[in-house]
Amino acid sequence: MLSRIGLLMLLGLVCAQSAAAQVVRFETSVGDFDMVLNPTNSQFLEEHTANMLAYVNDGRYTASWINRADEGFVLQMGGFYSHTRRPPLTIDSTRPVTTFDPVVGFPTAISGLSNTVGTVALALPGDGMGGTDEDAGTSSFFVNLTSNTFLDTDFTVFAAIPDMTVINQIMALTQVDKTTDPLFGAGGGNLAYSDIPLTANGHQVFIKRAFVIDDAMSVARAMAGVESIMDSSAASFELSSSNGSGGENVVPEPASVAMALLGLLGLFPLFSRTRRR
Repeated sequence: MLSRIGLLMLLGLVCAQSAAAQVVRFETSVGDFDMVLNPTNSQFLEEHTANMLAYVNDGRYTASWINRADEGFVLQMGGFYSHTRRPPLTIDSTRPVTTFDPVVGFPTAISGLSNTVGTVALALPGDGMGGTDEDAGTSSFFVNLTSNTFLDTDFTVFAAIPDMTVINQIMALTQVDKTTDPLFGAGGGNLAYSDIPLTANGHQVFIKRAFVIDDAMSVARAMAGVESIMDSSAASFELSSSNGSGGENVVPEPASVAMALLGLLGLFPLFSRTRRR
């Protein structure tokens, strides 16, 4: 709990570092959570911040749904819309969020942050050669649920969640794997539809809206809430660097390789772009 004096001091810091004071609130059908953009005020994360704000300010996350709740790994969202409240019967009943130009990725070593609990990074597609295209991040992002330092080579941490309560509530929901349904048409191994969280009434979890918080007190609380997360992330980065570990991504990336292939084949417009304004 912040004291009044401590909160006032933090408010002064927030005003002095406006670039680091961008806080976005996501209102979901389960509850609300905040995201602090560029909490370390790194110049290398300015494009990531601008990218997220572009989607938020253009309303492109409104009515999108949370498509992947992979226990012990990540909670992913921001990539798809659905024509139904319940899990769609076929993949044709979904469509991707129309994307802006992709963000050029920076190795995590530049910002000194690691993919640890509460941090946020953009989802990435495969590069077609067994690796990850770190320069293809757009709307889809994920919240790390544990220490995923092996993602650090490709997945740039650019934000953090000050309060994981709603994230954990979503993770506690029942999940359905649509890739096992041959009628759905996604095919096996499609990570985008393998861990869909469902509420008690069988509905998907939707983002009702996302917007930038302009209340200074709320911003200050959010900034204070990510301080320990940033300390832990930086310490994890330093440890992995000194041990020479975490430099290879040995598991599938949070983005769906299968959906990327469909997009390349023209069967699913995953890579449709519009210029960021």
